[in-house]
Amino acid sequence: MEKDKKQVLSALFEGKSISEQDSEFIFGEIFSGNLSDIELSAMLIALKMKGETPEEISGAAKSMRKFCNKIDVDSRAVFDNCGTGGDSSGMMNISSSVSIILSSLGIPVAKHGNRSVSGKSGSTDFMEAIGIPADLKGTEAEKYFMDKDYIYMAAPNYHPAMKYAVPIRKELATRTIFNYLGPLTNPAGTKRQAIGLFSPELLDKYSQTARNLDFERVIVYSGMDGMDEVSPFEKTMACEIQNGEIRKFKIDPAGFIGTSEASAIPMHLSPQENAELFTETISSGKVTGVSKLLAMNSALALYAYDENSDLKENYERSLAAMTDGTVKSKIDSLKEIR
Repeated sequence: MEKDKKQVLSALFEGKSISEQDSEFIFGEIFSGNLSDIELSAMLIALKMKGETPEEISGAAKSMRKFCNKIDVDSRAVFDNCGTGGDSSGMMNISSSVSIILSSLGIPVAKHGNRSVSGKSGSTDFMEAIGIPADLKGTEAEKYFMDKDYIYMAAPNYHPAMKYAVPIRKELATRTIFNYLGPLTNPAGTKRQAIGLFSPELLDKYSQTARNLDFERVIVYSGMDGMDEVSPFEKTMACEIQNGEIRKFKIDPAGFIGTSEASAIPMHLSPQENAELFTETISSGKVTGVSKLLAMNSALALYAYDENSDLKENYERSLAAMTDGTVKSKIDSLKEIR
């Protein structure tokens, strides 16, 4: 017999964990508008206080996927490198920049993202500043993807049921289970992903969550300094999930970028300044600290896409694409809407 919402909420309020099935059910109630603001806020805090389990997160993700406005990308092997955000590092828009680099190297990319919550420049802000369409949806988005092998999907256009949770999230002003869900709910149904996390302590939990979902291959990672990217300052911890198995490894930035180069990278820039920094990086024809940072992150994303690739070779390949005009040509193409 299926539990009703009162039973599921009661279990959470008593500090108990719930099953993936119950989590999917209760989040379906949220996305249907069947929870009051008080019930929803109490539920989110109850989950946060006891600590969300992988089953609770994967159940919520499955529910969110059901309510998502999906796009049909012709079953291509699309890839995404959407991270959780929220690391407050003030670093440039690395994942958005990397998504363009990957696309320039022939990988079909369906980039999922949003505006900034904790920083100055989110993915949507960056895309708008650089001139890439950031508001496409439905058949318009599908047509653009078929033409470009790339699409940027601003989350609010694809997750309308989130309207019931947005006001509560703003009022609570604290991280909740929803901070985990963005990378797990790509509207194009990506099966291979690279996911950066805002805390290395979350790696085990998030890896188990990803294993519960229908991914073919995922790499989740976090810098030891809390960056939700491959950090240029400290080692990055990564978990590779494929065929139900989880393998851990580390990335040492010393093999890719010098300490002085990393320290010289501009921080806390506006979206326009980040766009200008990226444009300058891919137009100068020179290898810089910024290009090394982006190539290092692209290298891991390429490995997430293709397990037979090599990190060092991926790094060199990404650097070459930024210095020989390949990435610049791709951006010029993405700015055009036919």
